[in-house]
Amino acid sequence: MRLACIGPAEVLDAIASMGRTEDVSWSPDGRRVALAAITLDRVLVVGMDCQFENGQKVLYLTDAVEVASTSLQRPHGLCWISNSIIAVASREGNVSLFDIPPADGLTALHTLEPLSVIGKQETELLSTPGSLCARDLGAGLHELWVCNGFSHYVTHHLLNAAAGFSHLDAQLLMQHGLEVPDGVALDPNAEWVAVSNHDRQIVALYRNDEFLAPGNAPAAQLRGVSYPHGLCFLAGGRILLVADAGAPHVAVFHRDPSGWCSLAEPNAVFRVLDDAVFERGHHNPREGGPKGIDVHEPWGLMVTTCAEQPLAFFDIRDIAAGVEVSAPEDAVNPGSPSASPADRTRVTVLRLVRDVAAREAAVTAAVRKEVGLMRASWSWRVTAPLRALAGGWIRWRSRRRGF
Repeated sequence: MRLACIGPAEVLDAIASMGRTEDVSWSPDGRRVALAAITLDRVLVVGMDCQFENGQKVLYLTDAVEVASTSLQRPHGLCWISNSIIAVASREGNVSLFDIPPADGLTALHTLEPLSVIGKQETELLSTPGSLCARDLGAGLHELWVCNGFSHYVTHHLLNAAAGFSHLDAQLLMQHGLEVPDGVALDPNAEWVAVSNHDRQIVALYRNDEFLAPGNAPAAQLRGVSYPHGLCFLAGGRILLVADAGAPHVAVFHRDPSGWCSLAEPNAVFRVLDDAVFERGHHNPREGGPKGIDVHEPWGLMVTTCAEQPLAFFDIRDIAAGVEVSAPEDAVNPGSPSASPADRTRVTVLRLVRDVAAREAAVTAAVRKEVGLMRASWSWRVTAPLRALAGGWIRWRSRRRGF
């Protein structure tokens, strides 16, 4: 059920003026929602509150902070690192982290410099970043998963919050079979990573373990979505919601108790656009439907965005009804938020060790190849007598000095 939104005209006008929006993200405390306005090179952060009136949830939109920056170059994806810090992926630029100021009125425009930037200078792996998600690993470390859309792979980045979210390392982790990865989500226990494989019209699910590598095929594939875009997990990772950019609904997939399995169709669909709004944006098979999606489970809310309907909220109690989310009391998942920092970073560290060993082996192999080519070259062979003469001269001088 779509919920009513109430707010000052200035705030509602600011939302309506954003044009084509690609992604939406809820702050951890639920008090702010961020929109990526790709054609304006802006990010809009909307303050909000949820209240009950006559037994119904009502959303109050309190303020709007518009963010401009030279680092925003066709912003496509965004996610909150904390209640004030947000990461933004720009299709024609970098991944930038911003500290969003509090609202100082109904609406405000702030031109900001990023706290940190991940670009070509930090890693050659980043290319056309489009969507991303984040997780706090503890001990001041954060991870980012980034869809490099038009390069057709997903990268993993490690950031150090204590050093201004400086970039520590990057790895290419998912590539096999991907064609325009357009959304990425990590389940609450960090066991599974979901990727919208846009041009293949499927959602790929990977086990988030130390064996994850670019050549790995997905552990499961979800079909029945025309053009998957944003996605997010719900109910402790037992439900995956997928925004279908080519349809007026969100696809709902349920996880099997034993884990995610391939599915030919969603378990259900949840309509988020009426026919008139959908047809207005349905210029081609890939457009018209929802692009961005996120949930705030404490309030039981889902938010979606697209060009024709930049901000819409829905009650998701019916979606999660009847889905068991509890785990055995003695089960502690290493990836869960309640786990220790050492447990949460275990998989990341194991992958880093594997990657460092692979890099060292590659460098050693490259050096050996270059040495072999040099020794086989014409110039090396021609100068062999001179090197022998020089070696003899050096040995003679060494003996003389020894006397």
